[in-house]
Amino acid sequence: MSLSFPRLFHRRSVREWPFLRRPFRHETQPARRQRILAVVTGTVLTLGFAVFPIASRAESISETVPTLESQIQRPALDPVTELPDLRDIKAGPKRKAAFLGMLVPLVQAENARIQRDRNWLIGVGSRINPMTADEKQRLAQLCDDYGVECEPGEVSQELLARVNTVPLEMVVIQAVEESGWGTSRLARDSNNLFGMRCFSEGCGIAQLGTSRRFQTFDSVRDGVGAYLHNLNTHRAYTQLRGQRAALAAKGKSISAEKLIGTLHNYSTSPDYQQQLLSLLRTNGDLIRTHGADNAFVTGSTA
Repeated sequence: MSLSFPRLFHRRSVREWPFLRRPFRHETQPARRQRILAVVTGTVLTLGFAVFPIASRAESISETVPTLESQIQRPALDPVTELPDLRDIKAGPKRKAAFLGMLVPLVQAENARIQRDRNWLIGVGSRINPMTADEKQRLAQLCDDYGVECEPGEVSQELLARVNTVPLEMVVIQAVEESGWGTSRLARDSNNLFGMRCFSEGCGIAQLGTSRRFQTFDSVRDGVGAYLHNLNTHRAYTQLRGQRAALAAKGKSISAEKLIGTLHNYSTSPDYQQQLLSLLRTNGDLIRTHGADNAFVTGSTA
């Protein structure tokens, strides 16, 4: 189980995203789980991977945003406010396909959101004309969100080191390791796929048999966003951000393999990084196959 070193950070309230609100409030919990599981199972049997239904107010599928190594098409997303019980799907290819079909588009969408902010920062930071008042306000908000002390109107290298994406394969592999392909109690009951802890009294949910408590999220996507923000802001992952920035500055590929080696603070397990690398070797091609359905390779490393 991970340490994850959570910190307080500014994130848009779920109430500001109407399409993230919990749907079907009149359903009982077992009925909701059965409905979502039916979608997963039925689509896996038909297509070989799960695609959740399009929410009525989800993002447009026409907008493309460049990431570290590709340009991804932001998918129309179901909010996935309650993870289906994947234990009802036989362990193996079908369960993996259901898990990846749910998670991969959410990771891509969160990476796209981060990349959009990064592209804006690079654009306003490299032009000759001074920033407008609105641009200065947006910059100040990003500095606040990412915990960076910024000079007014200045895009610092520290901010750029933080506002950046994380390789899809690494995100998914950590979710696999921490949640057992989405089957853990923590994943099912709190949408927490990454073992992210909380430390204030009475927060989150308790781990059975211990005094440790873990964060809860309104949707799987909220959990993904919190995990990415944690890696991008907490001092425990300074090495990860430095490695990523150094690779980007040299125009080199920022791969999961290169960043996994910096995760020594994520878990107390002595062989945690080797476990992740082993999972990556076994499942990397499968993850990339699911990701390719929404990705267009461009070779960008900015």
